[in-house]
Amino acid sequence: MFDRVLHIIKKELSIELREKYTFFSSILYLIAITFVVFKVFGKLEGPTKMALFWILLLFTAINMIGFSFSYQTQKRKLNYYQLYDPQELMTAKLIFNFIKVFLAGLVLLLLMYIFSNEPLKDGVLFFKVYILMVLGIVVVLNLISAISSYSQNQNTLVAVLSLPLLIPILLLGMRVSLISERMFSDSGVAKYLLMLSGIDLLLLTLSIIFIPIVWKS
Repeated sequence: MFDRVLHIIKKELSIELREKYTFFSSILYLIAITFVVFKVFGKLEGPTKMALFWILLLFTAINMIGFSFSYQTQKRKLNYYQLYDPQELMTAKLIFNFIKVFLAGLVLLLLMYIFSNEPLKDGVLFFKVYILMVLGIVVVLNLISAISSYSQNQNTLVAVLSLPLLIPILLLGMRVSLISERMFSDSGVAKYLLMLSGIDLLLLTLSIIFIPIVWKS
């Protein structure tokens, strides 16, 4: 299974490098928006800066992943259906999209550091919640993208179906992010991280259950 998943990832990478517009246009979007926000508002306080970070990363992830299944032609979908197990395809998509969003987030962090000149107060805690948040966002958008790829109203479906699932992740992640920035102290950090891990695990389980049904349709 590992070899087949790796083969799909290589295919996805070759498509991404050939078309280029999705990832690099998203990075350009991040640079432009971050530059404009910091030029207009100047120095941002901790809560505002964290909110800006997660909102920008969320919309970047939607732009990167929201159509990750729709670009496939019917011929390619048929080839995938014949060659791969649905779990293999979903796993490969998850890994590839996670890497893309993770890298985009690192670029955004670097940009915010350059414009604000303020390092993270608790980098270890922030990166713990960052990994869990990115994983949760990617799992949700991956599943919704797979479901909505068969609909003519994909834009609407991705937004409507993903937001209810993303809100708990964003709320928990924002709270831990603020703790990492020393905005306030909270002894329940381990509990919040455990809750985020549980949500990610639940979403991964739902993906494993639903993707074969979606795939067969």
